Amino acid sequence: MKSLRTFFIGSCLSLPAFAEQVNLVDQGKQAFSTWGCAECHVSTKADLSIKTGPSLYNLFLTTARDREVMIAATGKNDTIKADHDYFINSVRNPGDSLAIAETGNTKGVNYPAIMPRFIPQMVSDSDLESIWHYLRHAADESQNGPSVVMGEKQNAVKTANPLDNLTEVVVTKRPRVFRAPLLHSSGRAIHVGLPSGMNYTFDPRMLSVRSVWSGGFLNLAKEQKGRSTPGSEHGEDSHEWLDGAPALMPLTADGKTIDFEFKEPDVLDDVAVAKHLWKGGDFLKELAAWDCDFLGYTLAENQAPDFHFRIGKNVITQRVSFTAEGYLVVEISGELQSPQSFQVRESGFTEAKVNGGTLTSGKWTLPPGKKVHYQLQTKIGDSLVARPVLTAEENFTPQDAQVTPSQADLLPGYQIESWESPKDTYGRKQLFEPTAIAVAKNGTIVVGTRTAGIWRFKDHKWQLFAEGIYECLGLSVEDDAGDSIVIAQKPELTRLRDLDHDGRADEFLTVCDDYGFHGNYHEYTHGPVRDAAGNYYFTLNLCHSGNEQASYRAGGPYMGSMGGFRGWCCRVTPAGVFEPFASGLRSPAGLAFDPDGRLVVADNQGEYMGSSKISYLSKDHFYGHPSSLVSLPGMKPDSPEITYDKWQKSAQLSALWFPHGKLANSPGNPAWDLTNGKFGPFSRQMFIGDQTLSTLLRVVTEKVGDVDQGCVIPFASKLASGVMRPCFLPDGSLLIGQTGRGWQANGGNESSLQRIFWDGNTTAADILRVAVTATGFEVFFTTPIADKCTQAEVLAAFKVESWTYNDSSQYGSEENEKRPDAIKDLSISTDRKSVRLTLDSFASSSSANRIFWIQMINAHPLLAPASGRETLEAYYTVRAVPH
Repeated sequence: MKSLRTFFIGSCLSLPAFAEQVNLVDQGKQAFSTWGCAECHVSTKADLSIKTGPSLYNLFLTTARDREVMIAATGKNDTIKADHDYFINSVRNPGDSLAIAETGNTKGVNYPAIMPRFIPQMVSDSDLESIWHYLRHAADESQNGPSVVMGEKQNAVKTANPLDNLTEVVVTKRPRVFRAPLLHSSGRAIHVGLPSGMNYTFDPRMLSVRSVWSGGFLNLAKEQKGRSTPGSEHGEDSHEWLDGAPALMPLTADGKTIDFEFKEPDVLDDVAVAKHLWKGGDFLKELAAWDCDFLGYTLAENQAPDFHFRIGKNVITQRVSFTAEGYLVVEISGELQSPQSFQVRESGFTEAKVNGGTLTSGKWTLPPGKKVHYQLQTKIGDSLVARPVLTAEENFTPQDAQVTPSQADLLPGYQIESWESPKDTYGRKQLFEPTAIAVAKNGTIVVGTRTAGIWRFKDHKWQLFAEGIYECLGLSVEDDAGDSIVIAQKPELTRLRDLDHDGRADEFLTVCDDYGFHGNYHEYTHGPVRDAAGNYYFTLNLCHSGNEQASYRAGGPYMGSMGGFRGWCCRVTPAGVFEPFASGLRSPAGLAFDPDGRLVVADNQGEYMGSSKISYLSKDHFYGHPSSLVSLPGMKPDSPEITYDKWQKSAQLSALWFPHGKLANSPGNPAWDLTNGKFGPFSRQMFIGDQTLSTLLRVVTEKVGDVDQGCVIPFASKLASGVMRPCFLPDGSLLIGQTGRGWQANGGNESSLQRIFWDGNTTAADILRVAVTATGFEVFFTTPIADKCTQAEVLAAFKVESWTYNDSSQYGSEENEKRPDAIKDLSISTDRKSVRLTLDSFASSSSANRIFWIQMINAHPLLAPASGRETLEAYYTVRAVPH
């Protein structure tokens, strides 16, 4: 009967396939050999009877004997037949009737209901029949059943192994914590999967648990495919216990239940979005009026997370757990400066009790104290539901990096390699889209991804630092080793810290979530970047919603604001104060401080953006897209004060345009070459990639008086995927994070991480930079013009044409007022490393606010050494012409 121990203690199981016709006794033996729970340790018959609840060791030795049980529904004892039906019900619903101990110290007392429920998806009816006959056969002689029972396999669908589904987030021996946009919770909700088989959602919107389910944890297929579709799902074979209504809502000092719906409504709740968008309120005043914050969560090894929040001066920690008997347990600890009350949910709760404070009419009130610790326990179901046992063990050991040579269109002297992405902790291939990269002082490379968490690369090895991150598009390292970082994920800026130095983050503390987030797929958060004073800056994309009432598009067809400073650059001070900084942005995928300490943004072409552009941001300035203005105090979508015609003249000119469709359609984040020559002759120049065209570009800006302008020069093309995040490494090479999911990338791959490095010797001939003059341009080269080339030959190689873009409610702009620009004269500098182009009629009246395409055709014989490219080109945006 040792097999009983294996089966009835197990909280998980995994069943083998059946043959077409099977011997049920052999089947039962085979099933027992694969069932069990690694966390159960029972060595004696006495231990078994204590831990299993109903005394299953003896229960089925004889057929249909009378058995005294306690009926859970009534709490009263009764006598039933311990027969086949009772066996089936004991497995399917073990909490319904609890056996009464017949011997020992607990004689006369019912056993606790701690065995999990094994639902048909876990154990099919035919499998359960096999076990029933096996139990009878294994009983003592004269009390057992027949040794052979023949049966036929039912046509049941075998439950798939969750590990085979790469979008399934599985839970084994430790809690897992993920942010994802599930329905019936806000986009900021945090989901927890526990080893017991129970899962729940904690939502900062209400500072409360909002849903509980058992079985499969999460399936993120909707998040990981295409542009992502909000409304991710519970995992396979899940069973809902509590819906999205809050379980334990904190109350403010004046008795209001906390609900931040105005800044984080439930996913796809366009009715709520529209309600707040059209009320014309003041977002910051409404936020301040609540006087409470979600502070983040912390993890201790193999323990459920602790959620932290503030209500007035009360700082509270909450931990959630479940008992095997079907109770939800909420522990409240922290420091209470004043009494703190909670509204307890009514539906789905029974037998609620507390160990401190008072619970009256569904309101739990706790007295003040410096180190309080209270607990509420309430029944939400009968017993836990089993989850399939997974044979794979998690492995957090650092993984050796795999690097292979690669190909791209590069200048001579440059090479490229591809870094293979690490496997997940179960050894599975994962979608690894590196969209955030930074380097700690000790050389550790920290890589953030869209859905695969945060990883660190050190000593040529990968190690997972943090999981459960919701679209990380930037990060900043705060210490020397990369143990403390601040990331931008869609819902918030988060500080991650590894306190015990085990290589994994223990703290996930909220730096800032004081802006609107509605779960829309396009509401990306870019940044953060940090200034010398310690302020963090970040940008908030506009949304893409099909509901015009829930998104202010300012007359445009696609992108708009759902409120809460979408389309703004914002900052948060070291003291945690949120400040709107600059408005008028659309899809600002790049944000950085340049070497001179100026804040630079790269925005993407679309409505009110004739072409993608680079701008220098200043506080309280407007940069062109009027949808952002609906977040100003008192404004509504129909407010005449925020129409484009009222703001068009105040829109700040960008420093330069990217030539749309030629070099860039959707530029990413900038990085500057500060390698002191380790990457070639491009010192202090900006490198920026394009997601659509899979290109890498150089940008060189200059000032004419107080006006910023400059040029874009191609550097590399045919990269593996869409370039989002270049980062220079200490050795002078350039690491490039790429993603092609959701938006087509010419490279063809869904994601890639590549490194470009220079041989240190070869200087390929190329345009180094372009400067504007009073009569045209001066073009500088990396190498001199060949001595044999005459002025006439060089002049014949150059071609210039120009056009302008216009900003309007239409999506993007054509190349307007396009014209050839005749070159009147050309002169070669003494060192032969630059030429001056004098254009006909080049003046402020005719040339300002135009982009000039400067080409040097058939450059091979003209420059020494040869360029490797037949045509050299640069695109210069003129905003002002020097006198």
